[in-house]
Amino acid sequence: AVVSTQSGHYGRGVSSLSANEIVETVVDDIMTVCLVMDNMVKQVCALFMLLNDADPEIQKNMFNELRESPIDTLEDLNNLKYTEKCLLESLRMGPALLRGTRTYKTGTNLRFGAYVVNSKIVRVHFSEYVMQMNPDFWPNPTKFDPERWERGFTPQAFSYIPFFAGARGCVGKHMAMMMMKLTLSVLANNFDLKQQFDEKNPPVINQNMAVMRIINKVDCYMKPI
Repeated sequence: AVVSTQSGHYGRGVSSLSANEIVETVVDDIMTVCLVMDNMVKQVCALFMLLNDADPEIQKNMFNELRESPIDTLEDLNNLKYTEKCLLESLRMGPALLRGTRTYKTGTNLRFGAYVVNSKIVRVHFSEYVMQMNPDFWPNPTKFDPERWERGFTPQAFSYIPFFAGARGCVGKHMAMMMMKLTLSVLANNFDLKQQFDEKNPPVINQNMAVMRIINKVDCYMKPI
């Protein structure tokens, strides 16, 4: 195993660490997961409300499901099927991280498609946002369409990676999904929501950032019910 960069022990095997260093590493990794997850929940829920505003019927259907489904157990969260489809679509159109990097240690003359890379270390930069808005994989990609996530639908490999993928995928993705459902449930059961923005300067995702950010002002009105 290789520990994270947070503790400063990056690259050292666990067996070479002292007990205190292992505890420090585990605590650092847990805190990293919690902080990133908290930021992601706020971003995705905010983006979801904005995307939903374009089709009030979607928000109405999701709020009806949330208001008719009390959350007492984990199974109750799993039964929020329409809400989950809405969140999956929000993560497609606005992943919390817009791009990523992976570094591979390779032999020489490694082939990538038509290209041959003669290097022992290859750094690959990729954009989740670009892949998840690619019309080759996603018909009508600019449309917020939860119904594309009907039961049995599976995106093409690596065309949908809001939590990254493989051994370095996000370990907190299931907890993040639960927190987003709980957050939306609390909002739906206590407020009616309405967004407002300047149509001449509509909110857009700032693609120059690694972390998803919405630019241009959006006002959200919350009316107690």
